[in-house]
Amino acid sequence: MPKLKLALIALFLCLSSLAMAQIDHGVKNGETLYSLSKKYNISIQDIVRANPEAKRGLHQGMNIFIPSTYKNSDTIAYTLHKVRPLESFYSLKSKYGIGEKELLALNPTLTKGFRPGNFIKIPLVVEEVKDDFMVINAYEDEIEIRQDGLRFIEKFKSRTSKFSRKESYNIAFLLPLYLDKNDTIEVYQDLDNETEIYKKTHYALDFYSGAKIAIDSLNKAGMNINVHVFDTQNDPNITFDLVTKSAFNDMDLVVGPFYSKNFKIAAELLGRRKTPIIAPLSTKNNLTVNSPNAYQVIPTSERQVTYLSDYISGLYAEQCITVVRRNTKEDEINASRMLSGFDLDSASNYKEIVVEGAVIDSIHHEIDSMAAKNVFLIPSTEKAFVTDLLTKLNATRDSSLIVFGMAEWYKFKELDYTYLMNLDVHIPNSGFLSYQDTLTHYFVKNYQESTRKAPNERFAFAGFDITYYFLSMLNEYGTVSLGVYLEPMNLLNMNFDFNAPRRRRDGARNQSVQIIKYDDFKITTVRE
Repeated sequence: MPKLKLALIALFLCLSSLAMAQIDHGVKNGETLYSLSKKYNISIQDIVRANPEAKRGLHQGMNIFIPSTYKNSDTIAYTLHKVRPLESFYSLKSKYGIGEKELLALNPTLTKGFRPGNFIKIPLVVEEVKDDFMVINAYEDEIEIRQDGLRFIEKFKSRTSKFSRKESYNIAFLLPLYLDKNDTIEVYQDLDNETEIYKKTHYALDFYSGAKIAIDSLNKAGMNINVHVFDTQNDPNITFDLVTKSAFNDMDLVVGPFYSKNFKIAAELLGRRKTPIIAPLSTKNNLTVNSPNAYQVIPTSERQVTYLSDYISGLYAEQCITVVRRNTKEDEINASRMLSGFDLDSASNYKEIVVEGAVIDSIHHEIDSMAAKNVFLIPSTEKAFVTDLLTKLNATRDSSLIVFGMAEWYKFKELDYTYLMNLDVHIPNSGFLSYQDTLTHYFVKNYQESTRKAPNERFAFAGFDITYYFLSMLNEYGTVSLGVYLEPMNLLNMNFDFNAPRRRRDGARNQSVQIIKYDDFKITTVRE
């Protein structure tokens, strides 16, 4: 009998705590996020997570949800999450770092789908934090990062004083030169017929030719640089053999390899020596994981699209918002990211059009003729779909239209420039090339003199930008490491900013994103 009473009491307490968790709080006059966090013994960040609209402040009469943390009978700690429109296993994994299997274990009803307004359990994973400003946990969102940003940057800056500059620096380039298919790298300067060089060798040669101009510029400025070039032949075994050589014991910086499979090998080996290594061109999402010495230049697509979402929601949240996408997993994921900055629970002027075929039949009837602005979000990277949709939107000749798209559109040369201007197209971007810039003129002139050809936009400019940036940081601070603040910089075709909170065991990925638009037959930056 006593055991039964104890069980009933435990059950009662459990049910009571769950009931408490789902009671909305009506905000009273004078209440703030701080006062509520003290009243309910919960962090401000947890309140804002459960109530995204609270990031703009509280007002009297506002109803907000106060989440709590629990342990179930299997001692799994969890918090409650209120399901929002369009949320999926993917979007929750992006937000919390929890996979579908773990979510279904605590929420079996999710097999029937996500129902907006329902509460689901999110299992908690607690990490040991040895240095809080270097770590973000699985639930840290954009709000927390912004709040911690100043403290994070100030601590970063204060750390640079303990590193001293060296008289000279050893730099290695791990490039897929395929010298086994060519005689020697110097032959590049003497060939009039470029087809005599193995096709893929050109990528590495263009990159290195751009890098040499950066090195020469810094040498003239007084930096003593010893350059070492190694041919990976895009072979993991050769990469392994190269990086394990004693020559890499004294390297201050390694640029490359280009390809992800080779980069992971080199990063792991160089991580034991704490040698910084740069992934110059890869877009893979796992390159810096468990490699604190690794730096990845290309920002994630998620970073670019969510940055764009914050911009859109800040200026156009009250306007007529229309998402047009294909019925594909990729477009669904991109749409979720593009809407991440919106509070869809209270959006009465939002709609989504899912296109089943390769192109949309018509679009003019979806435009609100009474709206001040018709904002179209197109989260697609399918060139044919985007080209057709922009053509049909342009045909409406509606001046209220403003279109937001994906970073990949910048490479779509088939898009009509007039359409991009008429539709006020905005896209995220990590840097774009301006041939009017004096530094660009300097680079092009030197490149043509040294190689007798025009620079390749993707490889040659990247070689210059990446080499110039990291060598400048090395010269300025004496080292490149997670413990050093790296000054953000905008260069020819790339912008750089690696100063963001990260897990200590991981490397850094470029966070620099800007939003560009097409205006008067040129590209302009509207937000950096």
